[in-house]
Amino acid sequence: MKKSTKFLIGLTSMLSLSLLLSGCGNSSKTTTIQFFSTKTENASTYKQLISQFEKKNPNIKVQLSSPSNAGTVLKSDLAKNSVPDVMAVGGDVNYQQVQKAGVLEDLSSESFTKTTMPEYQKMITSISKGNKLDAVPYATNASGVVYNKTLFAKAGIKKTPTTWNELIADAKILKAHGITPFELPFQDSWTTMGVFNQLDSNMVSSTWINKRLADKTTFLSSHKAVMQKYLTISKYAQKDYMGTSYNDGTKALAEGKAAMMINGNFVIPQAKQLNKNVKLDMFKLPVNNNSSKNKVTSGIDVAFAISKKSKNQAADKKFVKFLMSKKSSQLYNKQQFSFSAIKGVTQKDASLEGIASYLSDGNVVNYPDHYYPDGFDMTAVLTQTGLNQTKGMSDSQNITQTLKKADKAFNSANVKD
Repeated sequence: MKKSTKFLIGLTSMLSLSLLLSGCGNSSKTTTIQFFSTKTENASTYKQLISQFEKKNPNIKVQLSSPSNAGTVLKSDLAKNSVPDVMAVGGDVNYQQVQKAGVLEDLSSESFTKTTMPEYQKMITSISKGNKLDAVPYATNASGVVYNKTLFAKAGIKKTPTTWNELIADAKILKAHGITPFELPFQDSWTTMGVFNQLDSNMVSSTWINKRLADKTTFLSSHKAVMQKYLTISKYAQKDYMGTSYNDGTKALAEGKAAMMINGNFVIPQAKQLNKNVKLDMFKLPVNNNSSKNKVTSGIDVAFAISKKSKNQAADKKFVKFLMSKKSSQLYNKQQFSFSAIKGVTQKDASLEGIASYLSDGNVVNYPDHYYPDGFDMTAVLTQTGLNQTKGMSDSQNITQTLKKADKAFNSANVKD
Protein backbone atom coordinates (compact mmCIF):
# COMPACT_ATOMS: atom_id res chain seq x y z
CA MET A 1 0.00 0.00 0.00
CA LYS A 2 2.79 2.39 0.87
CA LYS A 3 4.60 1.75 -2.41
CA SER A 4 1.37 2.17 -4.34
CA THR A 5 0.62 5.41 -2.51
CA LYS A 6 4.09 6.75 -3.18
CA PHE A 7 3.75 5.81 -6.84
CA LEU A 8 0.43 7.61 -7.16
CA ILE A 9 1.79 10.69 -5.40
CA GLY A 10 4.80 10.73 -7.69
CA LEU A 11 2.66 10.24 -10.77
CA THR A 12 0.38 13.07 -9.69
CA SER A 13 3.35 15.37 -9.15
CA MET A 14 4.73 14.54 -12.59
CA LEU A 15 1.38 15.23 -14.21
CA SER A 16 1.05 18.53 -12.35
CA LEU A 17 4.55 19.57 -13.43
CA SER A 18 3.77 18.54 -17.00
CA LEU A 19 0.58 20.62 -17.04
CA LEU A 20 2.42 23.55 -15.47
CA LEU A 21 5.14 23.40 -18.10
CA SER A 22 2.54 22.99 -20.81
CA GLY A 23 0.70 26.07 -19.51
CA CYS A 24 3.93 28.05 -19.47
CA GLY A 25 4.59 26.98 -23.04
CA ASN A 26 1.19 28.17 -24.20
CA SER A 27 1.52 31.50 -22.41
CA SER A 28 4.79 32.24 -24.20
CA LYS A 29 3.47 31.32 -27.63
CA THR A 30 3.89 34.27 -30.01
CA THR A 31 1.17 35.38 -32.40
CA THR A 32 2.39 37.23 -35.51
CA ILE A 33 0.17 39.75 -37.28
CA GLN A 34 0.77 40.78 -40.88
CA PHE A 35 0.13 44.54 -41.11
CA PHE A 36 -0.04 45.94 -44.64
CA SER A 37 -0.06 49.67 -45.42
CA THR A 38 -0.77 51.28 -48.78
CA LYS A 39 1.26 54.34 -47.75
CA THR A 40 5.05 54.43 -47.46
CA GLU A 41 5.45 57.86 -45.87
CA ASN A 42 3.87 56.93 -42.53
CA ALA A 43 6.00 53.81 -41.93
CA SER A 44 8.16 55.51 -39.26
CA THR A 45 5.07 56.42 -37.23
CA TYR A 46 3.66 52.90 -37.53
CA LYS A 47 6.99 51.44 -36.37
CA GLN A 48 6.88 53.63 -33.28
CA LEU A 49 3.29 52.62 -32.51
CA ILE A 50 4.05 48.94 -33.18
CA SER A 51 6.93 49.11 -30.72
CA GLN A 52 4.63 50.55 -28.05
CA PHE A 53 2.01 47.89 -28.75
CA GLU A 54 4.48 45.00 -28.59
CA LYS A 55 5.82 46.21 -25.23
CA LYS A 56 2.30 46.08 -23.85
CA ASN A 57 1.56 42.79 -25.62
CA PRO A 58 4.80 40.73 -25.60
CA ASN A 59 3.05 37.67 -27.05
CA ILE A 60 1.98 39.54 -30.20
CA LYS A 61 4.41 40.55 -32.92
CA VAL A 62 3.45 42.84 -35.79
CA GLN A 63 5.16 42.61 -39.18
CA LEU A 64 4.78 45.84 -41.15
CA SER A 65 4.81 45.91 -44.94
CA SER A 66 4.44 49.20 -46.85
CA PRO A 67 5.59 48.63 -50.45
CA SER A 68 5.70 51.47 -52.96
CA ASN A 69 3.57 49.38 -55.35
CA ALA A 70 0.90 48.63 -52.75
CA GLY A 71 -1.99 48.49 -55.22
CA THR A 72 -0.24 45.90 -57.36
CA VAL A 73 0.65 43.82 -54.31
CA LEU A 74 -2.95 43.81 -53.10
CA LYS A 75 -4.19 42.73 -56.54
CA SER A 76 -1.66 39.90 -56.49
CA ASP A 77 -2.79 38.84 -52.99
CA LEU A 78 -6.41 38.79 -54.14
CA ALA A 79 -5.49 36.68 -57.16
CA LYS A 80 -3.87 34.20 -54.79
CA ASN A 81 -6.95 34.34 -52.53
CA SER A 82 -4.81 35.59 -49.69
CA VAL A 83 -4.68 39.01 -48.02
CA PRO A 84 -2.78 40.32 -44.96
CA ASP A 85 -4.32 40.09 -41.49
CA VAL A 86 -4.67 43.84 -41.00
CA MET A 87 -4.64 46.45 -43.76
CA ALA A 88 -4.28 50.23 -43.64
CA VAL A 89 -5.91 51.56 -46.80
CA GLY A 90 -7.25 54.85 -48.12
CA GLY A 91 -10.90 55.46 -48.92
CA ASP A 92 -10.18 54.81 -52.57
CA VAL A 93 -9.98 52.18 -55.31
CA ASN A 94 -7.49 49.98 -53.41
CA TYR A 95 -10.03 49.52 -50.63
CA GLN A 96 -12.88 49.01 -53.08
CA GLN A 97 -11.08 46.21 -54.92
CA VAL A 98 -10.40 44.29 -51.72
CA GLN A 99 -13.84 44.96 -50.27
CA LYS A 100 -15.68 43.82 -53.40
CA ALA A 101 -13.84 40.49 -53.18
CA GLY A 102 -15.71 39.77 -49.93
CA VAL A 103 -12.58 39.01 -47.89
CA LEU A 104 -12.98 41.65 -45.16
CA GLU A 105 -14.58 41.52 -41.74
CA ASP A 106 -17.60 43.69 -40.99
CA LEU A 107 -16.34 46.01 -38.23
CA SER A 108 -19.57 47.90 -37.58
CA SER A 109 -20.17 46.31 -34.17
CA GLU A 110 -16.65 46.69 -32.80
CA SER A 111 -16.13 49.01 -29.83
CA PHE A 112 -13.35 50.96 -31.56
CA THR A 113 -15.65 51.69 -34.49
CA LYS A 114 -18.12 53.52 -32.26
CA THR A 115 -15.49 56.18 -31.48
CA THR A 116 -15.30 57.32 -35.12
CA MET A 117 -17.24 60.19 -36.70
CA PRO A 118 -20.36 59.13 -38.65
CA GLU A 119 -19.46 61.45 -41.55
CA TYR A 120 -16.33 59.41 -42.23
CA GLN A 121 -18.05 56.08 -41.63
CA LYS A 122 -20.47 57.08 -44.40
CA MET A 123 -17.52 57.73 -46.71
CA ILE A 124 -16.59 54.06 -46.28
CA THR A 125 -20.06 52.59 -46.60
CA SER A 126 -20.86 54.74 -49.64
CA ILE A 127 -18.07 53.11 -51.66
CA SER A 128 -18.55 49.60 -50.24
CA LYS A 129 -20.42 46.77 -51.90
CA GLY A 130 -23.53 46.19 -49.81
CA ASN A 131 -22.92 49.46 -47.93
CA LYS A 132 -20.85 47.56 -45.37
CA LEU A 133 -18.40 49.06 -42.90
CA ASP A 134 -15.56 46.71 -43.79
CA ALA A 135 -12.93 49.27 -42.83
CA VAL A 136 -12.92 51.69 -39.92
CA PRO A 137 -11.81 55.28 -40.68
CA TYR A 138 -8.71 56.50 -38.84
CA ALA A 139 -6.74 59.38 -40.38
CA THR A 140 -8.15 61.99 -42.75
CA ASN A 141 -6.89 64.80 -44.93
CA ALA A 142 -8.36 68.08 -46.09
CA SER A 143 -8.28 70.22 -49.19
CA GLY A 144 -8.65 73.95 -48.98
CA VAL A 145 -6.65 77.08 -49.65
CA VAL A 146 -3.15 77.23 -48.20
CA TYR A 147 -2.24 80.89 -47.89
CA ASN A 148 0.73 83.05 -47.00
CA LYS A 149 -0.36 85.22 -44.06
CA THR A 150 2.44 87.72 -44.63
CA LEU A 151 1.33 88.43 -48.19
CA PHE A 152 -2.31 88.79 -47.15
CA ALA A 153 -1.24 91.38 -44.58
CA LYS A 154 0.95 93.16 -47.13
CA ALA A 155 -2.08 93.53 -49.41
CA GLY A 156 -4.21 94.80 -46.53
CA ILE A 157 -6.45 91.70 -46.40
CA LYS A 158 -7.40 91.36 -42.74
CA LYS A 159 -9.61 88.26 -42.87
CA THR A 160 -9.91 85.23 -45.09
CA PRO A 161 -12.80 85.14 -47.60
CA THR A 162 -15.96 83.20 -46.81
CA THR A 163 -17.74 83.57 -50.17
CA TRP A 164 -16.79 83.19 -53.83
CA ASN A 165 -17.16 86.91 -54.50
CA GLU A 166 -14.88 87.72 -51.58
CA LEU A 167 -12.27 85.25 -52.86
CA ILE A 168 -12.16 86.83 -56.31
CA ALA A 169 -12.15 90.33 -54.78
CA ASP A 170 -9.13 89.36 -52.68
CA ALA A 171 -7.44 87.89 -55.75
CA LYS A 172 -7.85 91.25 -57.50
CA ILE A 173 -6.42 93.10 -54.48
CA LEU A 174 -3.39 90.82 -54.38
CA LYS A 175 -2.81 91.22 -58.10
CA ALA A 176 -3.03 95.02 -57.74
CA HIS A 177 -0.25 94.82 -55.15
CA GLY A 178 1.97 92.89 -57.56
CA ILE A 179 1.37 89.57 -55.80
CA THR A 180 0.41 86.40 -57.70
CA PRO A 181 -2.93 85.36 -56.15
CA PHE A 182 -2.93 81.60 -56.97
CA GLU A 183 0.05 79.32 -57.50
CA LEU A 184 -1.20 76.46 -59.70
CA PRO A 185 1.34 73.65 -60.25
CA PHE A 186 -0.57 72.01 -63.11
CA GLN A 187 2.47 70.48 -64.80
CA ASP A 188 1.84 67.64 -62.35
CA SER A 189 -1.65 66.72 -63.50
CA TRP A 190 -2.83 65.31 -60.16
CA THR A 191 -2.84 68.85 -58.72
CA THR A 192 -5.70 69.84 -61.04
CA MET A 193 -8.02 67.73 -58.89
CA GLY A 194 -7.15 69.84 -55.85
CA VAL A 195 -9.17 72.61 -57.47
CA PHE A 196 -11.78 70.59 -59.37
CA ASN A 197 -12.76 68.32 -56.46
CA GLN A 198 -13.44 71.23 -54.14
CA LEU A 199 -15.58 73.04 -56.69
CA ASP A 200 -17.45 69.89 -57.69
CA SER A 201 -18.12 68.66 -54.14
CA ASN A 202 -19.62 72.02 -53.14
CA MET A 203 -21.61 72.74 -56.32
CA VAL A 204 -22.95 69.37 -57.49
CA SER A 205 -25.14 67.06 -55.39
CA SER A 206 -23.47 63.96 -53.96
CA THR A 207 -26.27 61.91 -55.56
CA TRP A 208 -25.08 62.97 -59.02
CA ILE A 209 -22.50 60.20 -59.29
CA ASN A 210 -25.11 57.44 -58.94
CA LYS A 211 -27.07 58.96 -61.84
CA ARG A 212 -23.90 59.27 -63.89
CA LEU A 213 -22.91 55.66 -63.23
CA ALA A 214 -26.41 54.69 -64.40
CA ASP A 215 -25.94 56.86 -67.49
CA LYS A 216 -28.86 59.11 -66.50
CA THR A 217 -26.90 62.38 -66.57
CA THR A 218 -23.68 63.80 -67.98
CA PHE A 219 -20.82 66.12 -67.05
CA LEU A 220 -21.90 68.37 -69.91
CA SER A 221 -25.37 68.91 -68.46
CA SER A 222 -24.24 69.34 -64.83
CA HIS A 223 -20.74 70.81 -64.59
CA LYS A 224 -20.64 73.97 -66.71
CA ALA A 225 -20.70 76.25 -63.65
CA VAL A 226 -17.97 74.16 -62.02
CA MET A 227 -15.72 74.55 -65.04
CA GLN A 228 -16.41 78.29 -65.28
CA LYS A 229 -15.10 78.80 -61.76
CA TYR A 230 -12.19 76.45 -62.47
CA LEU A 231 -11.16 78.66 -65.41
CA THR A 232 -11.72 81.85 -63.40
CA ILE A 233 -9.23 80.71 -60.76
CA SER A 234 -6.59 79.96 -63.39
CA LYS A 235 -6.90 83.54 -64.70
CA TYR A 236 -5.44 84.74 -61.39
CA ALA A 237 -2.55 82.27 -61.46
CA GLN A 238 1.06 82.68 -62.56
CA LYS A 239 1.53 82.85 -66.35
CA ASP A 240 3.28 79.49 -66.71
CA TYR A 241 0.90 77.51 -64.49
CA MET A 242 0.77 74.63 -66.98
CA GLY A 243 4.57 74.39 -66.83
CA THR A 244 4.96 74.64 -63.05
CA SER A 245 5.62 71.46 -61.08
CA TYR A 246 4.19 70.79 -57.64
CA ASN A 247 7.62 71.11 -56.03
CA ASP A 248 8.30 74.43 -57.77
CA GLY A 249 4.85 75.71 -56.88
CA THR A 250 5.31 74.80 -53.22
CA LYS A 251 8.68 76.56 -53.29
CA ALA A 252 7.06 79.72 -54.74
CA LEU A 253 4.49 79.68 -51.93
CA ALA A 254 7.21 79.19 -49.31
CA GLU A 255 9.33 82.00 -50.73
CA GLY A 256 6.45 84.49 -50.82
CA LYS A 257 6.15 84.62 -54.60
CA ALA A 258 2.46 83.67 -54.51
CA ALA A 259 -0.27 84.15 -51.92
CA MET A 260 -2.36 80.97 -52.23
CA MET A 261 -2.28 77.35 -53.36
CA ILE A 262 -5.49 75.34 -53.65
CA ASN A 263 -4.54 71.87 -52.48
CA GLY A 264 -4.24 69.68 -49.39
CA ASN A 265 -2.88 70.17 -45.87
CA PHE A 266 0.24 68.22 -46.87
CA VAL A 267 1.50 71.32 -48.73
CA ILE A 268 2.33 73.06 -45.45
CA PRO A 269 5.06 70.80 -44.01
CA GLN A 270 6.81 70.65 -47.39
CA ALA A 271 6.74 74.45 -47.69
CA LYS A 272 8.10 74.82 -44.16
CA GLN A 273 11.00 72.54 -44.97
CA LEU A 274 11.94 75.04 -47.66
CA ASN A 275 11.41 78.09 -45.46
CA LYS A 276 10.96 77.47 -41.74
CA ASN A 277 9.93 81.08 -41.16
CA VAL A 278 7.06 81.17 -43.64
CA LYS A 279 3.70 81.91 -42.00
CA LEU A 280 1.04 79.67 -43.52
CA ASP A 281 -2.50 78.69 -42.64
CA MET A 282 -5.53 77.25 -44.44
CA PHE A 283 -9.12 78.26 -45.08
CA LYS A 284 -11.87 76.33 -46.83
CA LEU A 285 -12.33 77.22 -50.46
CA PRO A 286 -15.45 79.47 -50.47
CA VAL A 287 -17.04 77.97 -53.56
CA ASN A 288 -20.52 79.45 -53.06
CA ASN A 289 -21.74 82.93 -52.19
CA ASN A 290 -23.90 81.42 -49.46
CA SER A 291 -21.15 80.69 -46.94
CA SER A 292 -23.29 78.16 -45.05
CA LYS A 293 -23.23 75.89 -48.12
CA ASN A 294 -19.44 75.70 -48.23
CA LYS A 295 -17.91 72.55 -46.75
CA VAL A 296 -14.35 71.35 -46.46
CA THR A 297 -13.51 68.67 -49.00
CA SER A 298 -12.00 65.89 -46.92
CA GLY A 299 -11.30 62.22 -47.42
CA ILE A 300 -10.09 59.14 -45.60
CA ASP A 301 -6.34 58.85 -45.81
CA VAL A 302 -6.14 55.73 -43.64
CA ALA A 303 -8.77 53.17 -42.66
CA PHE A 304 -8.13 49.82 -40.98
CA ALA A 305 -9.52 46.56 -42.36
CA ILE A 306 -9.19 42.99 -41.09
CA SER A 307 -9.15 39.85 -43.21
CA LYS A 308 -11.93 37.32 -42.76
CA LYS A 309 -9.38 34.56 -43.26
CA SER A 310 -6.99 35.75 -40.57
CA LYS A 311 -6.31 33.11 -37.93
CA ASN A 312 -5.39 35.80 -35.43
CA GLN A 313 -8.51 37.93 -35.32
CA ALA A 314 -8.45 38.47 -31.57
CA ALA A 315 -4.91 39.82 -31.84
CA ASP A 316 -5.80 41.77 -34.99
CA LYS A 317 -8.63 43.57 -33.26
CA LYS A 318 -6.51 44.22 -30.19
CA PHE A 319 -3.90 45.88 -32.41
CA VAL A 320 -6.44 48.00 -34.29
CA LYS A 321 -8.06 49.05 -31.01
CA PHE A 322 -4.63 50.17 -29.76
CA LEU A 323 -3.96 52.18 -32.93
CA MET A 324 -7.36 53.86 -32.59
CA SER A 325 -6.90 54.92 -28.98
CA LYS A 326 -6.82 58.69 -28.48
CA LYS A 327 -3.18 58.61 -27.41
CA SER A 328 -2.06 56.67 -30.51
CA SER A 329 -4.26 58.74 -32.81
CA GLN A 330 -2.93 62.02 -31.43
CA LEU A 331 0.63 60.82 -32.01
CA TYR A 332 -0.23 59.85 -35.58
CA ASN A 333 -1.92 63.24 -36.14
CA LYS A 334 1.10 65.16 -34.92
CA GLN A 335 3.74 63.20 -36.79
CA GLN A 336 1.81 62.83 -40.06
CA PHE A 337 0.28 66.34 -40.02
CA SER A 338 -3.13 64.77 -40.55
CA PHE A 339 -6.62 65.04 -39.16
CA SER A 340 -8.51 62.29 -37.35
CA ALA A 341 -11.77 60.46 -37.93
CA ILE A 342 -11.90 59.72 -34.21
CA LYS A 343 -14.15 61.85 -32.03
CA GLY A 344 -12.25 64.20 -29.74
CA VAL A 345 -8.89 63.82 -31.49
CA THR A 346 -8.00 67.22 -32.92
CA GLN A 347 -5.20 68.69 -35.03
CA LYS A 348 -3.47 71.30 -32.87
CA ASP A 349 -0.89 72.72 -35.26
CA ALA A 350 -1.24 76.50 -35.60
CA SER A 351 -0.75 76.24 -39.38
CA LEU A 352 -4.10 74.47 -39.64
CA GLU A 353 -6.02 76.66 -37.21
CA GLY A 354 -8.20 78.15 -39.95
CA ILE A 355 -9.59 74.81 -41.04
CA ALA A 356 -9.28 72.35 -38.12
CA SER A 357 -12.62 73.12 -36.46
CA TYR A 358 -14.57 72.25 -39.62
CA LEU A 359 -13.10 68.75 -39.60
CA SER A 360 -13.59 68.14 -35.90
CA ASP A 361 -17.22 69.29 -36.30
CA GLY A 362 -17.79 67.00 -39.28
CA ASN A 363 -18.52 69.89 -41.65
CA VAL A 364 -16.99 67.94 -44.52
CA VAL A 365 -17.79 66.44 -47.91
CA ASN A 366 -15.96 63.63 -49.70
CA TYR A 367 -13.80 63.90 -52.80
CA PRO A 368 -15.97 63.27 -55.90
CA ASP A 369 -13.24 61.32 -57.67
CA HIS A 370 -13.36 58.65 -54.95
CA TYR A 371 -16.57 57.49 -56.65
CA TYR A 372 -15.25 57.47 -60.22
CA PRO A 373 -14.89 54.13 -62.00
CA ASP A 374 -11.40 52.68 -62.10
CA GLY A 375 -9.67 53.81 -65.27
CA PHE A 376 -11.37 57.19 -65.58
CA ASP A 377 -8.64 59.86 -65.51
CA MET A 378 -10.15 63.30 -64.99
CA THR A 379 -6.67 64.79 -64.58
CA ALA A 380 -5.90 64.12 -68.24
CA VAL A 381 -9.09 65.93 -69.21
CA LEU A 382 -8.27 68.93 -67.00
CA THR A 383 -4.71 69.12 -68.28
CA GLN A 384 -6.09 69.64 -71.77
CA THR A 385 -8.43 72.30 -70.37
CA GLY A 386 -5.44 74.27 -69.10
CA LEU A 387 -3.56 73.91 -72.36
CA ASN A 388 -6.64 75.10 -74.25
CA GLN A 389 -6.82 78.20 -72.10
CA THR A 390 -3.13 79.05 -72.53
CA LYS A 391 -3.65 78.84 -76.30
CA GLY A 392 -6.46 81.40 -76.17
CA MET A 393 -9.53 79.16 -76.53
CA SER A 394 -12.72 80.87 -75.37
CA ASP A 395 -14.21 79.76 -72.06
CA SER A 396 -17.46 78.58 -73.63
CA GLN A 397 -15.69 76.43 -76.21
CA ASN A 398 -13.20 75.12 -73.66
CA ILE A 399 -15.91 74.18 -71.18
CA THR A 400 -17.97 72.34 -73.80
CA GLN A 401 -14.95 70.50 -75.17
CA THR A 402 -13.74 69.58 -71.66
CA LEU A 403 -17.05 68.18 -70.46
CA LYS A 404 -17.70 66.22 -73.67
CA LYS A 405 -14.24 64.69 -73.32
CA ALA A 406 -14.96 63.86 -69.67
CA ASP A 407 -18.20 62.12 -70.61
CA LYS A 408 -16.50 60.09 -73.33
CA ALA A 409 -13.69 58.97 -71.02
CA PHE A 410 -16.15 58.21 -68.21
CA ASN A 411 -18.30 56.06 -70.50
CA SER A 412 -15.27 54.07 -71.62
CA ALA A 413 -14.30 53.36 -67.99
CA ASN A 414 -17.83 52.73 -66.70
CA VAL A 415 -17.92 49.03 -67.55
CA LYS A 416 -20.43 47.09 -65.48
CA ASP A 417 -19.19 44.07 -63.53
